[in-house]
Amino acid sequence: MIKNCIIYKFSDESKDARNVDKSRFSESNLEACFQEASGFARKRIEAFMTLVQNEKISLEEETQTQYVATFSCEFRAPKLIAAGNPPPFVPVSFRVWLRKGNPFVISFDAGRKSSGASMALLSYATTGDPSLIEHIKLTKEGFLKLKDWALANSRPIPGGIRGITMHDIEEGTIKFKQIVLNSPQLEDSPLFNRLLDSASAIANLSFITPPLNSTNRPLSCRINYWGGITIYTPNLLDSEIGELIGIFEKILLG
Repeated sequence: MIKNCIIYKFSDESKDARNVDKSRFSESNLEACFQEASGFARKRIEAFMTLVQNEKISLEEETQTQYVATFSCEFRAPKLIAAGNPPPFVPVSFRVWLRKGNPFVISFDAGRKSSGASMALLSYATTGDPSLIEHIKLTKEGFLKLKDWALANSRPIPGGIRGITMHDIEEGTIKFKQIVLNSPQLEDSPLFNRLLDSASAIANLSFITPPLNSTNRPLSCRINYWGGITIYTPNLLDSEIGELIGIFEKILLG
């Protein structure tokens, strides 16, 4: 089964305000977030309120590396036709990891809008402000660090690059707005390396990890610049997800 994750981070200004208190989770909902928010954050939460109802976030578990929360709600289904009655609300529930020792938060198997609503509730529950958890933005430098980690010769079995989407690439006298490359062992292609050097930005990268320490097997993954991760390897263990997330965190903090 494909696993989808989204990485977020607490803003720098939230560092001294964060407090994980189970009782505060039960008090967090979009109405409370709306009353506390201002400016763009208030408009964003107001938009969530048209899509989400009966929302709640609960603290379920504490492990050595993270707090585990569950967000549940009724989410308005996408509208498939232009006319007719409004689409129904459907039950939604997913896990959220609040990592220890760093500012990162990860949602699992959630759409971007429902995930965004969960971050507002989590931010309010832990800081009193619903706007202090934000999307990460992976820069070209971050993607290059990830590529170098996957291909490191120091590992007995290195990983590989399977696909990439690049923006604003100069090739000779022509400037391309976007170029997409997909191929096994893309890292061996001179074209890939030449275009990568020229690209101003990277939108996503598909790759195979080296065998992980936790299970000694590689994972097939794709990561987007806004923190969305898809893991295609079946029967994932939490230990594998945690190790992979830890690698991304080191790259983002580096």
